[in-house]
Amino acid sequence: MADITWIKLRIDMFDDEKIKLIQALPDGDTILVIWIRILALAGKCNANGYLCIDDEFPYSDEMLATIFNKTLPQVRLALDTFSRFGMIEKTQKGVYISNFMEHQNADGMERIREQNRLRKQRQRERQNQIKAHEQLLLSDMSRDTSRDTSQDVHENVTGSHATEREEEIDNNILNSNEFNISQNPDDPEPEPARRTPIDWKRILSDYLAICVDLPGIRGLTEGRKTKVRTLLKEFKALKIMDGLTPEEIMNRIFREVQESDFLSGRSGKWSACNFDWIINKTNAIKIVEGNYRNKGGANNGISGNGGNSGGSVPSNSRTAENEALERFRRNKNV
Repeated sequence: MADITWIKLRIDMFDDEKIKLIQALPDGDTILVIWIRILALAGKCNANGYLCIDDEFPYSDEMLATIFNKTLPQVRLALDTFSRFGMIEKTQKGVYISNFMEHQNADGMERIREQNRLRKQRQRERQNQIKAHEQLLLSDMSRDTSRDTSQDVHENVTGSHATEREEEIDNNILNSNEFNISQNPDDPEPEPARRTPIDWKRILSDYLAICVDLPGIRGLTEGRKTKVRTLLKEFKALKIMDGLTPEEIMNRIFREVQESDFLSGRSGKWSACNFDWIINKTNAIKIVEGNYRNKGGANNGISGNGGNSGGSVPSNSRTAENEALERFRRNKNV
């Protein structure tokens, strides 16, 4: 462990008979250097004298040769020598240094091990929480997609049954002598209305790409989607931005917010604006009313096509929005 910065060595270690015998070997000095390196590595591992990584993976001979900057034959010769003298033991858990903890501050090293264990436990818990949150978001997105698909299938089936019933009634009327109705064969047959699923991924990406001065969000929860649907339903009832898709409406709102010095926090007067505040229908209506626009009309160039910022809002569309907002204010005062 990186928290161990020193170990204890006896000053008379070179007077030990085993050390003297090792030093007398042809490669004695190299073997003794490897012994010191092994002691230092044992302290760094802080595993009660075992040479292992994170108390799980033992160091192999090849790994030790790389770390010690020695050849593999030199490391294996040193390990065999230490094993013959009873200085180490080779176990399944790794190389174990005999009597290592008897010469170290056992209590201090145990405290550090416990701190490391708790830190790793907290790290694993945070990772599990992140994974659980991501799985919840994926589950919400999957349920929403399934709901939109089932709704489309239901509307198609219902529309098909209704069309068959209407054709039957029309045939009865045409076959009756009491009615003489001429039909223009060139007139196109009306198509049943379909509800286009909301592209939640685009709304999320538009917010993150446009509102760069506001806090980011990780995803759209079911609660947020419900608020967006409520906002869009209110806009449709008031004929605000009539003719635009839900994605284009949210894009327009995001651009209004970003170009407002007050809402974006650039003015320094308020910094609590975020995605959840924006999708509140009352706040959204105030945004499109222009209550937060910069003085002098700095954000009058909001695009009306939902994605391109090059064109200005058509005057007839702005007039229709103003009329709808005026009706909304009158209804609130009633």
